[in-house]
Amino acid sequence: MVATLTSKGQITLPKAIRDRLGMEAGDRLDFRVGNDGELHGKLVKGGILRLAGIARPDDGRPRTLAEMDQAIALEAAETRG
Repeated sequence: MVATLTSKGQITLPKAIRDRLGMEAGDRLDFRVGNDGELHGKLVKGGILRLAGIARPDDGRPRTLAEMDQAIALEAAETRG
């Protein structure tokens, strides 16, 4: 598939690729250029939206500060890849 770069430096990811990856609004792609000059990408699901519900777990009790810190640290580690 071919995508065209606009004058604003934007590319629309073809729908077939978005569907194949199961992408949704808020998802991100982390791009890397390999030593071979090939473009590689990694899907990052939801970004900050993955933290939704961090304030209250399923049992309804408030999360502890330690639990919130742990969830944020895990998200940061996954984002850095």
